[in-house]
Amino acid sequence: MIDIQITRILRTFEDYLVHVRRSSDNTVKAYMKDIRRFFEYVQKNPNDITRDDVEGFLKALSKGEITHGSVTETTISRYISSLRVFFDYMTLIGAVKENPVDRIRHPRLRKKIPSFLTIEEVREIINAYNEEKELKYRTIVATLYFCGLRVSELCNLKVEDVSFYPAYVKVVMGKGNKDRLVPISDNIVPLLEKYEKEYKPKVYFFENTGRSLAPSTVFRIVKRAAKKAGITKDIHPHTLRHSFATHLIMNNVNVKIVQELLGHSNLSTTSIYLHVADKEKFDAVKRLVI
Repeated sequence: MIDIQITRILRTFEDYLVHVRRSSDNTVKAYMKDIRRFFEYVQKNPNDITRDDVEGFLKALSKGEITHGSVTETTISRYISSLRVFFDYMTLIGAVKENPVDRIRHPRLRKKIPSFLTIEEVREIINAYNEEKELKYRTIVATLYFCGLRVSELCNLKVEDVSFYPAYVKVVMGKGNKDRLVPISDNIVPLLEKYEKEYKPKVYFFENTGRSLAPSTVFRIVKRAAKKAGITKDIHPHTLRHSFATHLIMNNVNVKIVQELLGHSNLSTTSIYLHVADKEKFDAVKRLVI
């Protein structure tokens, strides 16, 4: 259990994440869950926490004692980030003298090639929804792919953020607090125009009774499309974003351009898609037989 004093501190930290750092909803939820688990484990006040406490927690985490199941290096790295941000905040407000996480290193992460769809599979998923009877669902799936949007970005997309002449979407305050403009492909401009004319959204471009769509709704829409298309891969909305980036790289689009379209702050994040192109090259060479 967490005592009342720490509960109050966590409440002010959450306000800091939302209003000062302007973190996404998903980031706030992840950080708060991580920090609560940490204090439930150490049972100490923030100003009594030492580096040994943090390392002991991370050791227990890696053994599965915190989550009651195995964890990946990515998860451990996220916990370190959560704790570092929290104690940075505590030093900022003068509650602790130094950050006990400062000299703790992240585990070395193995870069995994993101799973992606072939162009034919993307076509099948979009076509899984009939344009006349399921126009909204079809438009949602097409927009995720052709604009490379995150789920949160699609859900928060407002009517004023979509322009047809010239054709682009404005992603406001995406991850990393960076706005960006993403040109809309000629392939889907007619579809978006048809959707807007038929549904007449007022505030959010994709609305649900006047409110923004819930991310869980978008997940269900994409999962159902994959099922209807007969695709057995584990598909989720981010798979369409991965596919968008991968197909651009495969078509020799400069990685810096892909970085800007995706809204990545660091080029290293985008460069993972270069591995996909490399794999294609290796597979091609392997087909040479003498």
